[in-house]
Amino acid sequence: MNTEGINELKAAYTKEDYAFVINGVRKAVQEDKRAFVHPFIKEWCGKRFRNIFLSEAVKDENALNVAAGNGLFRKKDTRSDRQKISERFLKGDEIREWSIEMPDTEYPESFNTTLVFCPGLLTGMLPVRAFQTPFPIVSKKLNIRILRADSHPMRSSEANIPDLLNAVERGLGFTADLKLIPEQEAVPPGDIFLMGYSKGSPDIMKLLMARPDLKDRIRSVINWGGAVGGSPLADNIYLSIKDMELPLVEKTIENYLLRLFPIINEKGLLRRFEEFNIKEAVYDLTTMCREKYVADHRDALDDMNIPFFNVTGSTSIMKVPYFQVQGVLELNKYDSNNDMQLTQAAAKLSIPMSTDLAMLNAHHWDMSYDPFPLLMRFGSPNLDHPFPREAAATALILLNSELGLID
Repeated sequence: MNTEGINELKAAYTKEDYAFVINGVRKAVQEDKRAFVHPFIKEWCGKRFRNIFLSEAVKDENALNVAAGNGLFRKKDTRSDRQKISERFLKGDEIREWSIEMPDTEYPESFNTTLVFCPGLLTGMLPVRAFQTPFPIVSKKLNIRILRADSHPMRSSEANIPDLLNAVERGLGFTADLKLIPEQEAVPPGDIFLMGYSKGSPDIMKLLMARPDLKDRIRSVINWGGAVGGSPLADNIYLSIKDMELPLVEKTIENYLLRLFPIINEKGLLRRFEEFNIKEAVYDLTTMCREKYVADHRDALDDMNIPFFNVTGSTSIMKVPYFQVQGVLELNKYDSNNDMQLTQAAAKLSIPMSTDLAMLNAHHWDMSYDPFPLLMRFGSPNLDHPFPREAAATALILLNSELGLID
């Protein structure tokens, strides 16, 4: 986009002519995907996402109750619902944007583009799945297909490429409401946009490098708390297991998980133990692996002209489960705005085609998981996960729609 066009958008934004900005940014993106490299376009996308998120989150009664604080102060609280949500669930200077009034989003009655979700490490091993409740609601509300890749919970990103290909090429995996799709019922999704959570983002990056021919079908990539830069916590785990005999490590963890989550296993959610490779899975999340991979492939990823959107989390030791406190303290040495597993820098893919949308006031699990069942909280607080995930998922889809990336 030329300088004159950008200046027109800036002038319209200053005048609060947000409808002009919405249409102008959409036109710029349709003409050239490289429009996303411009700082103003990046800034607008972040502001617009947060604006849509707030508009959706004020509809969440649980989120509003949490944002209002305890009962002692509610009668004195004169803040608007938008301000409460903003100040509770966003971080940094972004929390001041609650008063910005932008137009409602317009979107089609149904979408042809499919959202393919790529989960992270341990998927199926915890008491809940990522976006377990929100995805079915959002899928029905917006009439959009959400397909969950059947990614293995504990092996390398390279080994998970076939799982992602099964989803994006054949339509295999899970439905939005976690029903396993039989091969005879699978429908190839056509054009897609990808959403990676935690290790799901490195898995996506591996897929893109292995199959660059897919780029014309991929409208965008959402990096949702993605471990693109690795974590010092993974470094420590890898150093502790790298010299151990693999069968002994895996058998010990298998027995532990079966004892810990027998109900989940009965439902068929703990599967494919024979494909476990813990050392490779953890190594792919180390800083040494991730930083080298990004450095080696940064230009190739950017040259695909696929828009990437980063959303990160930030928390503190008072807001995480007790068994994650040590991790927060360790990461505080690098970044006090860590999400209990990742620093801000490690959770962002920094390439010209990448745009930061928000830093959320939520820890790594709160961003994605439903509340853990009471009997599976191990006596720990902060597993109630109040972050409004339905609002966030809705805002991500509506932003992509408004930008003209999906239809």
